[in-house]
Amino acid sequence: MVPLSLMKTGDKVVVRAIQGTGHLAKTLGQLGIIIGIELTIIQKAKESVIVRIGESRYALGAGAASMVLVEPQI
Repeated sequence: MVPLSLMKTGDKVVVRAIQGTGHLAKTLGQLGIIIGIELTIIQKAKESVIVRIGESRYALGAGAASMVLVEPQI
């Protein structure tokens, strides 16, 4: 597993873990970023990431992106 922030534009990944608890985990869950969900990396700017889940797009800051652990989708 690697942090979402280390993936490349165009990568398709599966969320395997979310580090931390509290507000960040709750907010990510409300966005639909939960364990087992498939994401596509749309754009990266430094360590910030824009991801697509289905038809929705979300921007995650560097801190949030580094706490979402993913595996490449095969």
